[in-house]
Amino acid sequence: MTSPRFPVVAFDLDGTLLRRTTTSLVLADAMGHRPAVEELERLYSSYEIDNIEFASREAALFSGATPEEIRRHLRGAPWIAGIKETLTALADAGSTLLLATLAWQFAAEQLEYRSWFAAVSGAGMDLDGGVLSGRVAHHIDEDGKLAFVEEWCHAHGVGLHEIAVVGDSRSDVPLFRAAGTSIALNATADARAAADHVIDTEDLRDILPLLG
Repeated sequence: MTSPRFPVVAFDLDGTLLRRTTTSLVLADAMGHRPAVEELERLYSSYEIDNIEFASREAALFSGATPEEIRRHLRGAPWIAGIKETLTALADAGSTLLLATLAWQFAAEQLEYRSWFAAVSGAGMDLDGGVLSGRVAHHIDEDGKLAFVEEWCHAHGVGLHEIAVVGDSRSDVPLFRAAGTSIALNATADARAAADHVIDTEDLRDILPLLG
């Protein structure tokens, strides 16, 4: 069997694999907090707050929820078309998949396609008596996203120059600059400027030619 062109392919989550929404907004809709989360996302997008401030303010909104409730709330989240076929094609070609996200790790771990990914990043929140505590256990920012991928690759003997990254926003820029190949998918201007490839599509399978 020949080696895959990219031994590791790292995907962003919010806005990339989930289309036109974020895990936070999906949960906020289900839990009645959408206006508050929309305002936080507006502040983040306009660079008025950073990801640490975002998580600190948002954490309390999700306190008291159980992992089972989070899984139920995320069922039916709006994935980009062709995701199963794309992940299958990459896995069959021998690539390891990583989910490099700033989203809550407790949410990312409950997602429908979690099993396709060898590892998942994200901000942490502890459980207190089996429910979310509402307190941030550990933060992650765009440099933390890069560090997550870098540490996984180092532990498995893969150089960052060998990997491909797919993302859509400012939090992907450091990883784009470090990776061998980067794809800005339905992306913001700053992500497009940093990427090797830019593509706008509603079907994830359209990235496969760029990944060989």
